[in-house]
Amino acid sequence: MIWTFILLIIAGSVGAIAYPLFRTKLQSYELPGTAELDFSQADSWLSALSDLEDDLALGRMSKTDYQQQKIFLQRGYLEWQKKSGNTKD
Repeated sequence: MIWTFILLIIAGSVGAIAYPLFRTKLQSYELPGTAELDFSQADSWLSALSDLEDDLALGRMSKTDYQQQKIFLQRGYLEWQKKSGNTKD
């Protein structure tokens, strides 16, 4: 008799806890549309420039290598700005 009561209490507890999980409807998720201004490419150019400056400050690269890489990255960033029409920066 006591085991039946314990099993009834356990089943009721599990049912009370699990009921809200199965009662709610699943919400559909839609991917957001493309953003008007996608700055991920600009962020990657600027992040690379920042890393380059850190490497120079830590002595990981020579001044001539730094200048060459900096010019390359700056040109890439400016070309991206020209293509995207974003000239605020």
